[in-house]
Order: sequence, then C-alpha cells, then structure tokens
Amino acid sequence: MTQAPQEQPESPTNRPPSMHRFKNWMRRPYARHVMIWTVVIGFLLLPLCWLLLAAMNQTGAPASEIMQDIETTVFVFTLVSIPITAFVFAVLLYSLIGWKRISSDEPPMQENPAIFTNRIGVVLWTVVTSALAMFLVVWGMIELAQITANSYGTISANEQPGGNQSVIVNVTGQQWVWTFAYPQTDGLVSDILYLPVDKPVYFNVTSKDVIHNFWAVELGVKIDANPGAVTTAGVTPNKLGTFNIRCAELCGMHHAYMETEVRVVTQEQFDSWVREMGGRRTS
Repeated sequence: MTQAPQEQPESPTNRPPSMHRFKNWMRRPYARHVMIWTVVIGFLLLPLCWLLLAAMNQTGAPASEIMQDIETTVFVFTLVSIPITAFVFAVLLYSLIGWKRISSDEPPMQENPAIFTNRIGVVLWTVVTSALAMFLVVWGMIELAQITANSYGTISANEQPGGNQSVIVNVTGQQWVWTFAYPQTDGLVSDILYLPVDKPVYFNVTSKDVIHNFWAVELGVKIDANPGAVTTAGVTPNKLGTFNIRCAELCGMHHAYMETEVRVVTQEQFDSWVREMGGRRTS
C-alpha cells in the first residue's frame, strides 16, 4: 500500500513585504524625528573636519609629504565618521527629550517594526557597514604604505639613503636635550637640527639614559629613542621654515621642556651653516 505524499505547508500570505514594513516604520514620528536630527547634527559636526586640521596646524603647516598624508587621513576619517556619530547623538537626544514624558511602569504598547526578518533592513545595514569598514581599511593600508615609503621604511638596510644623495643625522636624546650629529660633515654636532629642503634625510635615533620619543612635528616624524638601541626613520622636507621638535614620551621631571627646532633651509644655506660650524663634507 503506497503512502500518500505529505502536503507541504503553505507559505503565509498575510506577511507584508519588507519595503512596506520599512515605509510603515518611517511613518512613525520618532523615526522621522531621529532622521531629521541626524541630518541637522551631521551638518553641525561637519566643521569639525577643518577644526581638527586647524588644531594640528597651530605650530605650522605640513612640511613634508608624510605630514600631508597624515592630515588627509585625519580629515577623511573624521568626515566618514560624522554620519554615524550624528545618528548616535540623534538617538541619544531623542531618548532624553522625545520620550521623557512617558511615566508609566509599562512600555508603550506599540507595534515595533521587525528587524531580523526585514530583508531590506538587514541587507541595507550589512552593505552600508561593510562598505564603510572596507573603505577605512583600504584607505588606511594605502596611506600606511605611502607613509612608510616616504620614510624609506620599505628600503633594505644596504640601500638606505646615503652619500651625496641624502643627509644622515644621528639623533641622541638625553634628559632633557636633543643633540644632532652629522657623520657626513666630519663630526659636526648641533642642538638645533638643520636640514636642506627637498633632500632625503635619514635619522638614526637613540638615547643615553631613558626612553624618549623623537617627534619632528610638522615633518610627521615620530619614533622612539631607546637606550642601547638605534631606531631609524626618514623624511624629505619640502617647505622652508622653522619647525618644532619635541619629546613625545614621558621621560622625567623636565619632559615638557625637552624641545628644540628644526630649520629647513636651502642647500646653499645648509652648506654655509656647515662651514660656519667648522664642519666639512666627507661623503
């Protein structure tokens, strides 16, 4: 005797489509208010992109491609984060203001929109957040590679800048001063860093006592100075002027005063300074 095939249950026909549920949710007063507040707060936060750049440029504009890349990344990341920040603040403010009149012990009896079963909502949220995360990751990797290349971090040890094509500076930190030695100029040592414009510079950084951090602010160079070890960094200054060098690692009582200057000059002025300091080029 053959068994009759089992009938499959019919799909429900009374479930509204995802778009209908989304539109129905958008008709709710709180949803409209949150969206409007998101747009308003977003426009109010927009000047923050330029305010951050202005704060970074208080001591001077970028003097190298590295610092320009850093500022561009800060600007873009701030700009991209504004919509999310605005939405979070909009929900927070509406929660504090829009629902403050609800005094019942029970939550208001409203039919909340389906989230996990709303295909459009789930897909939209997944696509938008994934695209944002991918953009930030890709941008960060590209900028990191560019900054590393501009600081000669991808060049092997036996091909690092040297000779007549670059300037090598041995940087030494100690409580609480910086000293700069130029091995290509017969041992010239200075407490102010002089660099020629548009010429690669390679730093060998170390410390005599505790850990310091060599930070040439407008050049975008920031690297630890460790006792008993040498760390390396490079940059090509592309702007004439006087810029700041600071210690960015808490190193003792007078850490805040461990600062000096970097003066980016023309090649002729640099050669003249070397001669005045009693140095001469040996390589």
